[in-house]
Amino acid sequence: MTAHPAPDDAIDLDETTENLFGFGSPLLVRALVIFAVTYVIVTIGAGWQIRSVVTWAALTAGFVLFVVAASMLMRYGRTTLPRGTAVVVAVLTVAGLTMSFWGLPLDTYLTLQTTPATSALTIILAMVVLYRRPLFAWVGAFCATGLAAVGGEMIGIGYAVGAGNTLFCYPVLVLATLFGLMAIPMPDRLRSLREQAFAQAAEEAATAASAAERRRQLERLDSGARPILEQIATGHEFGSEEARDVRLTEAQLRDTIRAPGWDAPEVGESVWAVRRRGITVRLLDDGALDDYASDDLADESSLGNLARRTLVEELTAVEATTTDHGSVTARILPAGRDVLASIVVDVGLRMHRVEIRRDGSVSVDATPVGDVDTSGTATGPVAPA
Repeated sequence: MTAHPAPDDAIDLDETTENLFGFGSPLLVRALVIFAVTYVIVTIGAGWQIRSVVTWAALTAGFVLFVVAASMLMRYGRTTLPRGTAVVVAVLTVAGLTMSFWGLPLDTYLTLQTTPATSALTIILAMVVLYRRPLFAWVGAFCATGLAAVGGEMIGIGYAVGAGNTLFCYPVLVLATLFGLMAIPMPDRLRSLREQAFAQAAEEAATAASAAERRRQLERLDSGARPILEQIATGHEFGSEEARDVRLTEAQLRDTIRAPGWDAPEVGESVWAVRRRGITVRLLDDGALDDYASDDLADESSLGNLARRTLVEELTAVEATTTDHGSVTARILPAGRDVLASIVVDVGLRMHRVEIRRDGSVSVDATPVGDVDTSGTATGPVAPA
């Protein structure tokens, strides 16, 4: 299991888990817009008797501060709010409530006049909690209560009444905090579970591929070796031609295990025909063509098929000669090199080297045997095939 990061550590999860509560989603934005409209209607209705321009300016400024704070939260779509942003949102929210409370005149005061601002404070601080910043939300709530108490004394309703207007914020924060503490590790758990699911799926796929490859090898072994083993079991005496075919069958079965990158029906037929002529064919595979596999040899988009077609062409050319000795070595090189595969034909009077490169080009180094030095390095020209 992956260890859960601490809540204070900002993390960037993938699209599946980075926004667990839908912050910034159209549905939540619409809900906040509806609340804002309700805020304005209730404020105007509760303050219908207020005639002070300063009071309405303060109520408007408080509403604007709430809108700015909520907009900052909606623009951030990840699970953890940065500390700086959390501080700014909390300060704007507390300032919005303070301006809304301190500007209320005593002669027209109604408790309902404080309800929209306290509701906005509660909603925004609850979202801060869900953004993994409960400490900032609670500090903001305490500051808001203290400033509301001061405002209550300033307008003449008293400390207790002023502070009491913010008390219904705390049950909501308690529930949001409890829910947040349970939900905070959830994105990390979801990511861990998904990583485990991917790992299990990859392991199952690898197991299935390995089992399929074993079945394929066993089927090939059964079709190639069973007739020979049955003949041996019955005491059959092999002639020279049959003995040669037995050796060729064994070599072909070894090729499928030792050099799976060259494995194709056309390659197997060409190798068989050349080996029957007495020419040695070595197939080696160091893995460079593992990413270019294709069952259709006519698929020209695959570099693996380009290498296999080139080998078939070289073997066909060897088969067309009258020479019955020599060797052909076809090697798939290790991954990460410019040359993916090389084919060295040493049959008759010439040494022939073909290289298949990563860019899809094929180069040929053809050098007469007499021009090869003692170290085996060809000195002849290299020309494109």
